[in-house]
Amino acid sequence: MGLYPKPPTEGGIVKTASALLGAAATTTSITYVDLLTLAITTGGDSRLEIYASFAVSNAVDRAGTDQDYLRVMIDSTVLAETGSEQWPVTEAGALFVVTGVLAAGSHTVYLQWRTTTGGTLRCAANTIAAQPEHASIIVIETKG
Repeated sequence: MGLYPKPPTEGGIVKTASALLGAAATTTSITYVDLLTLAITTGGDSRLEIYASFAVSNAVDRAGTDQDYLRVMIDSTVLAETGSEQWPVTEAGALFVVTGVLAAGSHTVYLQWRTTTGGTLRCAANTIAAQPEHASIIVIETKG
């Protein structure tokens, strides 16, 4: 048995959507800003399984002094957040969330990031090149 309960997929998969970071991005913002967004239109009586994966780097290497944060939101609701010190310089992680039942209509999923004071966060575009950085979101709409 895993850490998370089995996602509610009794009704099956309705649709999937995904987004990959297509161009390199940087931020020095101490408030959350969008790194990646994904729009999806849902039917009634459905949930979203949201998988976000990322590897970002920081221009500053100062253990114990500053932190980087990433979070997943849907519309204006924060669903999950993670953070780490700016040491080592590159950090990788993933977030998984299952929403409650959503109203039918258009929704936007966000992968956002911010830093405390002390550096420029970087994320390279998703390519086959030998870059350790990436950002991606996969969304699965399920009935039930």
